[in-house]
Amino acid sequence: MREHGNFEMYIKGQTIVVDAMGAWNLETALRWSDEYQKNVHLLAGKPWACLVNLTQFELLVPEAWAHIKRYSQWSNEQNQQYEAVVCGASYQQALVEMIHEAMPNVDTQIFLNLGDAKSWLAHKGMFYEQ
Repeated sequence: MREHGNFEMYIKGQTIVVDAMGAWNLETALRWSDEYQKNVHLLAGKPWACLVNLTQFELLVPEAWAHIKRYSQWSNEQNQQYEAVVCGASYQQALVEMIHEAMPNVDTQIFLNLGDAKSWLAHKGMFYEQ
């Protein structure tokens, strides 16, 4: 099946930055998890963070939802310390709260804008601007 939705992912400091866009099907979630795993392995020797921008994100199909939750649990075991999530809608915040129940060791904060999320991570020593 063809992918629906998209994302951009890169590392900045000790932070994996993910910009999620559109509505994701399982194929997009599978591609995301492959790339995410590779990036986590680059950072997992030290504490690391994730910055997730959901302002252009719409939704996940149920199969993709289960896959993302499984990788959230895995992240919890890979030395992730912080997660900053930028939400543009209240339903996104509800999704984040449900997923992050699987991450008891990760300090998760929800923000309304990207600047505040970056500042919080910078204060934690996880993010820097070049």
